[in-house]
Formats: sequence, C-alpha cells, structure tokens
Amino acid sequence: MESTEADCMSSSSIGKRRKINAGSINEKSTSIKRRRPQHRPVVGSLPGDLLIDVLARVASSSFTDLFNAKLSCRDFLGAAEDEFIFQHVSIDKFPVIHWFPPSDALLSFLNQCINKGNPEAMFRQGMIEFFSLARIETGLEYLKRASEKGHVEATYVYGMILLSRGGQSSQQGLNILNSMKVTRSKYLKLRECRAKIKAIIREMWINNSISLNEVKCKCEERSLLSIRKRRFEEEEEVICCDACGWYLEVISFCKIVDGVV
Repeated sequence: MESTEADCMSSSSIGKRRKINAGSINEKSTSIKRRRPQHRPVVGSLPGDLLIDVLARVASSSFTDLFNAKLSCRDFLGAAEDEFIFQHVSIDKFPVIHWFPPSDALLSFLNQCINKGNPEAMFRQGMIEFFSLARIETGLEYLKRASEKGHVEATYVYGMILLSRGGQSSQQGLNILNSMKVTRSKYLKLRECRAKIKAIIREMWINNSISLNEVKCKCEERSLLSIRKRRFEEEEEVICCDACGWYLEVISFCKIVDGVV
C-alpha cells in the first residue's frame, strides 16, 4: 500500500516536471520567434519616386504587365494611381474606335489617360473629335496637346490641318511639320506615320473633311542653296522647298481622309 502511494507520488512529480519542461520549451520558442526581425519586401523599401518611375517603364511597354504588377504588390497598386503612370501607360491594346460600348471600368481608365495627358489617348480623342464628331476646335486642341508632348502622328495630323487652311495657319503648320525634321534617313518613320493614320481613318465615320487651300511658296525667288531634294514617294523624287514638299504631302493626306487612297 505504501509502495503504491510512493509510486503515484513519483509519477505525479515526473508529470509535473514534464509540464514545466514543455512550458519552458514553448516560452523559448516563442521568444525566438519574437526575436526574428521583420524584413520589409524589396519593393516596399524603394523610394516612392523610383517606384513610380519603374512602374511607368513597365506601363509604357504593356498595359497587361501594369495590371499584373498591380495585382502582385500593394505598393505597386498604390503607385499605379499616380498621374505619371497614366501619362506613360500604353493603350495600344485597346481599339481606337469601339464598335461596342466599352465597360465602365475601361471607359473610366481611358478618360483618365486623356485628362492626365497621355499623348496617344489625346491623339485618338483629337482624331475622333475633329473627323467624326466635327468638333473642330476641341479636336485641334487635343491634337495640339499631343503634339506638344512629342507624339509623331499628332504632330503630322495637326500640321497637315493647319497647312491646308492657308494664310497664317499654313505658316504655323509648316513650322510644326518642319519640326519633325523629315530627312531621307527618317523617311520610313514618315511612311509608318501615314500608315497608322490611314488605318485609323478607315475605321472612322468621317463627318468633317478638310478643304485644301493653296500654300504660298517663293521657290523661284530662293537661291539654289535653299532648294533641296526630298523623297516623299518611294518611286518619285521631288526637288522643292519645304513649303512645296509639305504641300504635296497635304494633298496625299486629303486623299486619305476622303478615302481616295
């Protein structure tokens, strides 16, 4: 009887020691966990300006990559709402003309791009406003703003419209077109510009064409040094001054708008 009680007491003491040891082990593991430093994500450690710049470069190449970046990181999600991102995001994935009503989310996104100064978005809106909706001044304003941002197609169209008007507008248009610095080495860029504009115009309902006025030129009064050779068509070489060369170009542009070519 006494040995049984002794055995019970020894077993209970052993159980208590096990509990105490288990408790101390848990406390040690908890303290170790608490001591572990909290490492911030690499993205979160970047300065805000650098984060926006990185995201803008991603956005300028692909809207899909921008969307995936927003899903991958909370820091990217916040930075994606910066005005700088909307100015540089690529919208090439979206059609210029929506034959079916776009979703509210897409429409909101594109409007933000326009309002925050995305050159491609302003160019597209300018084309729609001027040629489809016949809102001439509004369309010209969008094209002008896109041109000032260095958008090549907007510069071309804005210059063509001004040049076709004649008078003081033609001189302004001539200055804008000359700023493109079209030379033989950049002729292919001009051809690509025409091709893109032609593709856009073919998708649009044209409700406002442009009338061509004579562009004043004083080629005969200029010295031979001011006359240079410029190639506007692959098979044809035209020897003329800037005004004559761009006048030939605006004739081609009017044919594109009218659907002749």
